[in-house]
Amino acid sequence: MYLNLEQMREITRGVTHVELIDGAFRFYRFTEAQTEVLRHAAELDPQKKNFYDKTYATSGVRLAFRTDSSRIGFDFEIFPGGSSRLYAGFDLYQDGLMTEHCNVDYQHVSGGHINFALSAGEKTVELYLPWSAVVALKNVELDDGAAVVGVSRKLKMICFGDSITHGYDASFPSQSYACRIARLLDADETNKGLGGDIFNPPLAELPDPTAPDIVTVAYGTNDWSRCTPEVLFENAKAFYSRLSALYPNAKILGISPICRLSGNRSDTPFGSPCVNVDAVIRKACQGLSNVTLINGWKLTPAVKDFYADQWLHPNDLGFGVYASNLYREIAKHI
Repeated sequence: MYLNLEQMREITRGVTHVELIDGAFRFYRFTEAQTEVLRHAAELDPQKKNFYDKTYATSGVRLAFRTDSSRIGFDFEIFPGGSSRLYAGFDLYQDGLMTEHCNVDYQHVSGGHINFALSAGEKTVELYLPWSAVVALKNVELDDGAAVVGVSRKLKMICFGDSITHGYDASFPSQSYACRIARLLDADETNKGLGGDIFNPPLAELPDPTAPDIVTVAYGTNDWSRCTPEVLFENAKAFYSRLSALYPNAKILGISPICRLSGNRSDTPFGSPCVNVDAVIRKACQGLSNVTLINGWKLTPAVKDFYADQWLHPNDLGFGVYASNLYREIAKHI
């Protein structure tokens, strides 16, 4: 049987809405109002060329449901613009364990069909969509008459951030730090990460359809390379103040930049090593009772082998260390 729009909306997590367009399910992790704010930011900043297109990437999006089906099959379409990377992965979990992975080089492939066999009996199935691409699904199929019931985790979480939150450079979409933290916290994650992003205060004024229990904020490394300390301070203060007011009952966790092996340069507008961004953001958060700042520089190793590009974006190994250390810090405050 093929799943309809109502069923897809029931089982999709990590989105603000799902739409059926030209026979394909399209997934949106930003509301229309949030998307307009990001479109405006891209128009104003020449360094954000193609930035707006990244809002449509399916980072953190997953299908989560209980079923007794023996398989799940689907057609997929990949559209350009989700990131600067040209690979896209699908991860399948059954009862919390990854059982399948499919990687697509979408420099040469713009679509196809995937069929995953499922274990016998009833189980919880989670299908993670690519962080790196704009993906639509068609003809999502289970056994005729199979049960399909959406599954939610205990908590709701929103993750703001730049390329590292977006998922750069996880080979497996489920292995980014945001996805790992969400599993550890038993939280449904909505990922607002965008490659190249900085603190954007207007974004922090616009609510999601569901109020979160936890919000993580991980900007700063791009701010360091593009903003003076004064501008970074004002943007961070405005962002956190507005977010604190928007979600007064949420636990807001600010994560300053993780280790950047090129972070000792002094020729940036910030004018000092990237590690010093933590102090600026910490000052910007003073007086906000529901905001806790975590020093990201202490969460990842200063060893190039933990980074896919050898200096900034974690690989799967680096994301594992990051998530483990970050969870230990988050656990102190929730």
